Amino acid sequence: MANQQYQSRVPKEYVVLIPLHKTSTINTVLIERRKVADITDKNILHIGSGRNVDFIIYKNSEPAIRDNEPVQFSSQFKVFMTDKQTDEIHQENRTLRLWFYNLTQNQCLSDAHEFIRSLFKSDEFPRDYFSFIKRLMELLRMFTRIRKIELEIQTINQNNIDVDHPIEQYVSRLMLYDNDYLSEMHGKNPQRYADLIKEKLLDLLEQAFPNPMLVNDLAKYVECDAQIVFQYLVELEDKNLVKHLDQDGQQWTRVIIAAEEEDTHKVILYKSIAELSSTFRPTIAIITVNYFEKLAVDAMIENKVTFVRHKAGESNVYTIGTIGPHHVVSTKLPLIGRSRTAQISTGSTTTRLLGTFQQVQHVFIIGCAGGVSHYTDATKHIRRGDVVVGYPNEEDYVYGIYEAEQSSEGYEFVSTCYKPKSFQLYQLMEPIKENYQQTNQTRPVTHQYPWEKFLEEGVQYLLSHNIDCLPPNNDRLHIKMDNGEIVEAKHPDQIKKDYNRPTIRFGMIGGGKNILTNDYLKSTLCEKCNVLCFDSEIDQVIAAVQGNRTESFMIIRGISDYHDGTLNKEWQPFSSLCAAAFMKTIIYKIPKPSRQNPNLHSNSDHDEDIL
Repeated sequence: MANQQYQSRVPKEYVVLIPLHKTSTINTVLIERRKVADITDKNILHIGSGRNVDFIIYKNSEPAIRDNEPVQFSSQFKVFMTDKQTDEIHQENRTLRLWFYNLTQNQCLSDAHEFIRSLFKSDEFPRDYFSFIKRLMELLRMFTRIRKIELEIQTINQNNIDVDHPIEQYVSRLMLYDNDYLSEMHGKNPQRYADLIKEKLLDLLEQAFPNPMLVNDLAKYVECDAQIVFQYLVELEDKNLVKHLDQDGQQWTRVIIAAEEEDTHKVILYKSIAELSSTFRPTIAIITVNYFEKLAVDAMIENKVTFVRHKAGESNVYTIGTIGPHHVVSTKLPLIGRSRTAQISTGSTTTRLLGTFQQVQHVFIIGCAGGVSHYTDATKHIRRGDVVVGYPNEEDYVYGIYEAEQSSEGYEFVSTCYKPKSFQLYQLMEPIKENYQQTNQTRPVTHQYPWEKFLEEGVQYLLSHNIDCLPPNNDRLHIKMDNGEIVEAKHPDQIKKDYNRPTIRFGMIGGGKNILTNDYLKSTLCEKCNVLCFDSEIDQVIAAVQGNRTESFMIIRGISDYHDGTLNKEWQPFSSLCAAAFMKTIIYKIPKPSRQNPNLHSNSDHDEDIL
């Protein structure tokens, strides 16, 4: 008996939760590792069982051991929950403070990143308070180098939530393709419903461009009466955003150029591809998918003329002009719906482009993507306005489509990867890359890289044509969870970012539907394969480029959100310009076509500024 009593008094390590402070709006708790000998202590409220037999919850703050040891890592984030019955957004501010055992600063940051990453697993993110506490206790048990955690939760009164907070725009964007939500808004807020329908109509026409869409088809997509859709389209036409193509007003398309640009940028309707192929012989093709990507690329082109052919299901748009000494052609792939692969004929459109302009030697794929977040290291954190160049890895791959498969050891990634046959563009870019990486941190404030000059010129060009392309005032890091909650995390570097000096990054670019909505999988793939951003899957485009024996291609992405580049429309114009400006820098380095000397470089004034 005495031996049994002795055994029960042997200290055993538990993960304990101690309430520290609680008011009507603030709740603070401490979670730490602690050796406990007496589990009959009257202050113990609950002892776990089963898998959580090592959990202890105390009734009050008496067991807390106060010390003045400084916090080694702190992270603050906001959780937004939408009430499905009232559509109201509820907000909680949560602050985590971590203390570690004897670790270096880098080790602390590494463990903290892994901890936050595991907490933000979208399929496991706890919905309620008690589940969240339990998850923190489980993670503390898992991360053995973390000694204790302090959690502070502040509930924000509905009257104190900032009505101008960008989460409203974020939720609206998510709900734009939720027809149940739109139906609810029809009865609750007719004006809001009308604005959402018009935004969705504009979105659909931008996706489909250059293909026109019929009023009846648009009505089916938005689940709205065709007469009402027609009325909304007329309102958008009055703003010079869309136009009808037939006398009956049944076929509609997005306007390709602003009214202010009509004097300097001609748009010509053509009927036969032979008209173009016999007259123009561009050597560089630029492919975009998003409407604003096309506008950004065209802002980099001089002496441009746009040719459009409207034909059901087979419309084309080609903007032909010059960048430096090179003749270029840009196009936009048509698409309908949210899926950017299943419902569009990207392969045939790309094949038609390269078949029409058979002198093309290089292809650039330019546009937006979603950056991969890092919660503690700003040098690894991809932010809006950054530029990511698809750069060859150890196996020379620059792009991959990834799929995550669960295994006994976690997740395994199955991939289909692509690489160019010719690396001429990368060889030309290498001096630019090396110079940037060596000088970016030490260059004078007044020094501009050539792409920054091109970006400035592009912004001024689009602004002069009444197209809003300035970087928005907010760059909030929003993460959408599978349970519908939205978490806003802090950027690891709180220094104000100069978006006119975009950070250039080099690594793999990826796509993958079942990875996009899981931030944990994205960051895991980033660490394993150096995948820096995700787009809306362009494997069919690359396959078509390679199938047409175009050996040289490069993918450049401007970061517009933290998803796949399609979620934040407000950032797309500026982020597209960032990618297009860096593309223009590379094009200036391509040797000028010359029969006498094919390796002769351009004599353009910009050449001296490339390095």
